[in-house]
Amino acid sequence: MKSFYILLVLIFFSSCSRKSDIDLYTEGKIAEESKSFQEAAELYEEAVSRFATSAYAESSLLRLAFMYNNDLKDARKAINAYQRFYETFSTSGQAPTMLFLAGFIYNNELHVLDSAKMMYEIFLQKFPEHELAPSAKFELETLGKEPNQAFAPPVVISEKSETKQTSKPSKK
Repeated sequence: MKSFYILLVLIFFSSCSRKSDIDLYTEGKIAEESKSFQEAAELYEEAVSRFATSAYAESSLLRLAFMYNNDLKDARKAINAYQRFYETFSTSGQAPTMLFLAGFIYNNELHVLDSAKMMYEIFLQKFPEHELAPSAKFELETLGKEPNQAFAPPVVISEKSETKQTSKPSKK
């Protein structure tokens, strides 16, 4: 019984010493700036899981998504973070961008075209006037195409181009 009370006291003190959302975010940002990306990811993840709807959780999830994509080069974790951000903070000004970026990574990095198409279509349905809407339309139009196919001008064959030139150009 005595050990039960000791355990209870230890649990109480350990819960009291847990870091706040601002502490986790601040420490995560410091770790990120010092290029300790794995440590930063763990701190940001803890801020998000423990303080799900706080402003610091929002900032932590935003930084986490960009860090997974740009620094840790983990496309799947980046997509997961972008989608979690969009679902959790759907009224945030960053939510449309997060949805677009999930589609962009599905399309351009993972080549999972059905998921990319779904993300872009949801984006255009919910945010038709957003500054990224033209980019989402372009991504849908070029879905699955190689860059040289997406940007190549259409080849037009007309009757004139098939006719051979019979006269020689004059010399001046």
